[in-house]
Amino acid sequence: MRAVLDTSFLLMHLQERVDVFTELKLMLGEVELVVPQQVLEELERLAERGGKMRMLARSALEVARKRCRVVRVKAKSADEAVEMLAGRDTIICTNDKVLKERVRKKGSPVVFRRARSRLVLEGYV
Repeated sequence: MRAVLDTSFLLMHLQERVDVFTELKLMLGEVELVVPQQVLEELERLAERGGKMRMLARSALEVARKRCRVVRVKAKSADEAVEMLAGRDTIICTNDKVLKERVRKKGSPVVFRRARSRLVLEGYV
C-alpha cells in the first residue's frame, strides 16, 4: 500500500503544525509515502515567492525529499500526476476538494484534514 501526498497536504504539515507523518502511521500502519516530481516542482515555484510561503514551501520540499519516495509521472501538473497515481492500492493525501472528488471517483481512498488538526480517511483501504 502506498500513500501519495500532494502539495496542499505537505504545506498543511507546516502551516497547521499537524504531524501528518505520525498521524498517517497511526491511521494506516506502514505505508510507502510517495510524492510525484510535479509536486516538488510546484513547491519549488512557491519557494521562489516572498514572505511566509517561501519558508513554508522550502521546508515542505526538505521534508518531502527526506520522508517520501519521489516518482516520475508523465503529467502536466501536480494535480494531474496525483490523479494518475490514484487507484485501489493507493491512498491519496490531499486537502484539495476538487482533486479529492476526482480520485474518489477512481476508487482511491483519501486522507484529508478536518477540524483544523484531525486527519480523516474516506473510502476503503
